[in-house]
Amino acid sequence: MTKKIAINIIMGFLGVGKTTAILNLLKNKPVDEHWAVLVNEFGEVGIDGAILSAQSGMTISEVPGGCLCCVSGIPFQVALSNLIAQQKPDRILIEPTGLGHPKNLIRSLTTKEYQVYSELKASICLLDPRQLKNPRYQQHETFNDQCFLADVLVANKTDLASEIDENNFYQFAKNMQPQKSKLGWVNNGQLDLTWLDIDRDDSRHSKGAHPIHSHSNDDVAEDVMEPVSLADGQSYKAFENRGMGYYSLGWLLAEDQVFDHQVLTQWLMMLDVERVKGLLITDQGTRVMNLRDQVFSEMPTRSLSQSRIEIIHNQVLDKIQLEAGLLACLIA
Repeated sequence: MTKKIAINIIMGFLGVGKTTAILNLLKNKPVDEHWAVLVNEFGEVGIDGAILSAQSGMTISEVPGGCLCCVSGIPFQVALSNLIAQQKPDRILIEPTGLGHPKNLIRSLTTKEYQVYSELKASICLLDPRQLKNPRYQQHETFNDQCFLADVLVANKTDLASEIDENNFYQFAKNMQPQKSKLGWVNNGQLDLTWLDIDRDDSRHSKGAHPIHSHSNDDVAEDVMEPVSLADGQSYKAFENRGMGYYSLGWLLAEDQVFDHQVLTQWLMMLDVERVKGLLITDQGTRVMNLRDQVFSEMPTRSLSQSRIEIIHNQVLDKIQLEAGLLACLIA
């Protein structure tokens, strides 16, 4: 009998370090195994997939523009089927959007159709333990359900956490039933490879009812599978999405649109938004840039054929003002 493909869901709320965790797993995978990655993002531009591709050198499959809990029908089936046919992996890591409810994704992956050739192993949820002091997170249904449905619950970014944060994390996990198969206290997304082979516990349930929500791109059957692109001669293009009480604005920019690194970083650090992430061509080289909770970080990356940037916030974003600010950071 052919060995089944192992599948793991690596989930967590916005900005907890899922992409970094997957990059670390890929760096440490067994040399005799072929792994594949399927990424879903809330926005249309596809930042995380591009980051994973640029940093790992792998071809990353994407289901952009929504969340897998909504598009776990045709778009997800097509993406997963194509990935398996083209890459023939031993293991698949799935990164859902931080705003996605994992309930329907887990349900889809445990149907007889998928169980014929794959096995859903442990789902891993990352969280920032500092978030547990914030009532906004504790009361957010998707945040809670990601944690409740996970087999392995991992506190990440612990170098920024206090002893109170650590106590809060272990108490938070202790109150969940059934108990987690494993708990992790890590930094920089350093997940233990052995966690991936833990069996899934199908007795885990979400904390609340699965919320019904919508996105600006309501027709997700076919259009969601089309990658965003620029027309010939087009310098940039904007993309928008909304759902789960959040809004996203993203831009794709042509290779000849080069940012002034200093001006761009100053502009980003002044933004009062929940999350910014981007792969950007600057006069100081290509950069991966992140802004979360007004904390900015960046690192160099491989050469890029286009720049991409996305802003996510819990309030409506002013497209005219933000686009003007972004374009003002370009070198004339």
